[in-house]
Amino acid sequence: MARTTTAGSPSLMRQLNLASVLSVIRAQGPLPRPEIARATGLSMPTVKQLVDLLLAKGYVDEGDPPTDGNLPRRPGPRPRFISFRATLGYVLAVDAGADNTVAKLADLSGSVISTARVVHQEPADRHAALDAIRASVDEVLGDSGVQRSDVRAMVIGTPGVVDPRTGQISLAPQIADWDGISLRYELSDIAECPIVVENEAHLSLLAEQWIGAARSYLNVVYVQLGIGIGAAILIDGRLYRGSSGAAGEIAYLVTDADVNQPRESAAGPFEWFAGGDAFRRRGAMAAIGERGAMLLSLAGGDPDAVTAQIVFDAAAGGDAAALDVATAILERLGREVANIASIINPDLILLGGGIANAGETVLDPIREAVARFAPRPPAVQLSDLGGDGTVLGAIRRAIDIADEATFSFIATTE
Repeated sequence: MARTTTAGSPSLMRQLNLASVLSVIRAQGPLPRPEIARATGLSMPTVKQLVDLLLAKGYVDEGDPPTDGNLPRRPGPRPRFISFRATLGYVLAVDAGADNTVAKLADLSGSVISTARVVHQEPADRHAALDAIRASVDEVLGDSGVQRSDVRAMVIGTPGVVDPRTGQISLAPQIADWDGISLRYELSDIAECPIVVENEAHLSLLAEQWIGAARSYLNVVYVQLGIGIGAAILIDGRLYRGSSGAAGEIAYLVTDADVNQPRESAAGPFEWFAGGDAFRRRGAMAAIGERGAMLLSLAGGDPDAVTAQIVFDAAAGGDAAALDVATAILERLGREVANIASIINPDLILLGGGIANAGETVLDPIREAVARFAPRPPAVQLSDLGGDGTVLGAIRRAIDIADEATFSFIATTE
């Protein structure tokens, strides 16, 4: 029977101090013991005792100080440095997209060891997406030599809403037959660790908060622009998911800008007129017009081959037809982003995903619309992480999950 620990007890204080020491070593190490004591405010005898516990558990390593060949060695005994053992376990991160699937294997410090990508020649359906997840995970494990038993957590990013209770996915038209799937169930044999499924935009914002453009902000709206459109919301430094995980589903904002949306379209109204497919539709029409020569050329002479990226490439090259397409859609997008800013009042709006890779061509019209329509215009900028945001956010989330299971200090303090 497990023992409980009461507030203020010596055992609880030991646990808290142990966690503090490990956190400092992890964030700032390698460090000698005196530096750990200064950073934590703990006494040297306490730090020595706690470091010995961490060494015994295998959470940290002890070694010689980092070398600098330009500095002479000082006389006397050399201090021993304590470093976090990041290879105590590993995490798997997957971005399961409609156009490609990316898997990364990382250690517990977040350092990426291996990456695999499966590109879909056409938007993936359920079977292709599942096969791609399996193939990419097999590849990163095979390339790295890491055993499945050494993986502590796996996180999969996906389009759509992920039910926080069941893990089932809904509202994900980008991948055919994806609605209703439970990836934890479908892929239960892929790893010997917890498998967590998260919305792709939510993970992208976690990545930006961790190592990207949102590091210095507490209130952020991340807008993901790709084949589909989604958003994620950070309030007071915490990700807001909503009551059923559907916060940020801006694809379903109601608009009358395109009254001709086909009834059979599964896209939300906002996604229909401002997502990646809107650039493709409008770009294909422009390519066969009098001013669409560059668009048609970049598409290899086939207007049906026009993509959002081709529209932006042509616009960057000064093509008048492409500029008209990009400007019209981005101004629409900017007005809706201004509406979101009026409701949330964030410090920052981040634009990420595939379309945002077009750079200033995307940023300027949206920034202008937000400045014009939002009563308190926030900063508007592009993601620091581009198309890697989802998979990097999956690494961050997986590390947090692995930490909960791996770094339990109760057994060390009894």
